[in-house]
Amino acid sequence: MDYSKLVPQDSFLGRYLAYMSSQETSYEYDWWCGLWCIGAACGRYAHVARPRAPVYLNMFVILVGESGIARKTTSVHTAARIVRSIMPRVSDMAMMDAKCTPEALDLQLQEQSEEFGNAQLCIAVPELAVFMGTERYIAHMPTLLTDLYDCPAMRVGGGTIARGSVVQRNVWVHFLSASTPIWLLKTVNPNVIEGGFTSRCYFVVSNEPKQSVAWPTEPDTHLFAEVCEDAQIIANEARTRGPITLTDEAQQSFISWYSKRTRSIDPFKQSFEAREDAHVLRVAALLCINDGTWCVGLDHLNKSITLVTALKERSGTIFVSAEARSKYAIGLDILRSYLINTGMDPVAHHRLYLKVRRHLDNQEFRALLDVLHEIGAIQRFSLNEAGRGRPTDYVRGTKLLLARGLGDSVMDRFT
Repeated sequence: MDYSKLVPQDSFLGRYLAYMSSQETSYEYDWWCGLWCIGAACGRYAHVARPRAPVYLNMFVILVGESGIARKTTSVHTAARIVRSIMPRVSDMAMMDAKCTPEALDLQLQEQSEEFGNAQLCIAVPELAVFMGTERYIAHMPTLLTDLYDCPAMRVGGGTIARGSVVQRNVWVHFLSASTPIWLLKTVNPNVIEGGFTSRCYFVVSNEPKQSVAWPTEPDTHLFAEVCEDAQIIANEARTRGPITLTDEAQQSFISWYSKRTRSIDPFKQSFEAREDAHVLRVAALLCINDGTWCVGLDHLNKSITLVTALKERSGTIFVSAEARSKYAIGLDILRSYLINTGMDPVAHHRLYLKVRRHLDNQEFRALLDVLHEIGAIQRFSLNEAGRGRPTDYVRGTKLLLARGLGDSVMDRFT
C-alpha cells in the first residue's frame, strides 16, 4: 500500500512521511506512528460524536517485528519527540517513557486529575516487554490499560491507607510501544485476548524496512520543525472545535458496512471485531483532522475501512493457534537462553528438560529439540560415561541460536 498517496503532501502526515523517508523504518510503522501523533495532539478534546458511544482518539499502537530489521525503536522515539515538542504549550497532558507499575500509573492519573481536572497521559515506550514485564507487581498492567482505554469521566477505587482512594477524572490514555513476535506469543495468551486488551490494540506487523541505510545523513531539521508545528496547530484546533461529525453520505456508508460485516471464527479477530467499528471511526476522524476538514467524509471512511481491515488481517497472523504456539514459544525462549549462557558446554538431556517441564511435556520437549536440530541450532550426541551403563544424551547450542528470526523459523513448524 502506498501510504503517501492517502494524504495530502502539505498535511501533517504528508510531511511526517516525508521526514521518515530517509529512515530504515517500515512504511507501516511510519503511517501508524503518524496517526498516533495526531491523536496525541488532540488529547481528550476531540472525539467522534456517535450517540451514546462517543469515540475518543486515543490509540494503543504496538509495533511488531524482529529486532533490528524495521527499526521499531526509531519509530517510537521519533513519534515521542514530536509529541514531546508540543508538551510545553499543552500543560494539561503528561508523557511517560519508562517502566512503570500499575500503582504508579494510577497515582500519575490521580495527580493530574487534582491539578487539571483531567488525566491525559501519553505513554511511548520502545520495549513492550520492559513496560508490561513479567514480574508479579506489574503483571496486571494489561488489565489496567483495558480499564483506562474507554476514557471514563470518573474513576474511583484502589489507593492506599496513606493516600486514600484513587480518584481520576476525564481519563485519556494514549499508548505506543513495540515488541517482537516471540514475546507477544509468550505474553498475549487466550486469557489476555478474552480479557479485551488485544481488541483495543493496533498491532502493526512488519519485517520490511523501506530501504537500507548504511551511512545515515543528518536529519532534515527544517522539515522536522514543520512537522512539530503542524502537530501544535492540530493541538490548538482540537481545543477550540466541537465534536467530529460524519457527513450524511459517510454515515449511511458506515451503517451499511457495519450491518454487512462477516464475523470471523479466529478468537483474536473476533475480539478485534468487537471494537472494529470504533477503530474505523477513529482512523477516519484522524484522517479528516489531518487534512483540516474536521468532518468525516466518505473518502475518509473508505480509506479507514481499508486500513483497519488490512491491519486486522496482518495482525491476526500473530495469534493463529496462539494457545498451542505460546507454550512452544516459552519453551524455546527458556532453552535458547540457557544454552547461550552455557556457551559450548554440553547439557545433559534430562537436565535441559527440567528447565521447561512446567510448560512442555516430554513429547513436546522432544519435538522442539527435533526442530532445533533440523535447522542446525543445536547439536545432539550421546556419551557413555565411565564406559558402563546406558549412554547419556547431551545437547549443545550452535551460533544459530543467536540468529535473527530464529523464533519465527521454529514457530512456523508448530503452526
